[in-house]
Amino acid sequence: MDDKEILQFIKALDEHVPKEKAEAEFSSFGEVAMYANKEGYLRMALELMKCAFDETHSDADLSYIFNKNSDFGIEHLARTKEELEFFSS
Repeated sequence: MDDKEILQFIKALDEHVPKEKAEAEFSSFGEVAMYANKEGYLRMALELMKCAFDETHSDADLSYIFNKNSDFGIEHLARTKEELEFFSS
């Protein structure tokens, strides 16, 4: 599968996996556990795949998936170590 085919696959998934039903939650208790429903796992995978490509990385967003009971969420998706350092400083 080449990049063009993967981008088409991402677009198709984006249109067919509803954001409204996606749900996830992190629980921290010395270790970290994560719960997600089917749509939550699919949307997370989709948003992470978007990060891999210049054409879609700016559209990637995980923040809407994590519910209010989550101990934390993921607000930023860095593509380089420099971006990660910027977000964490």
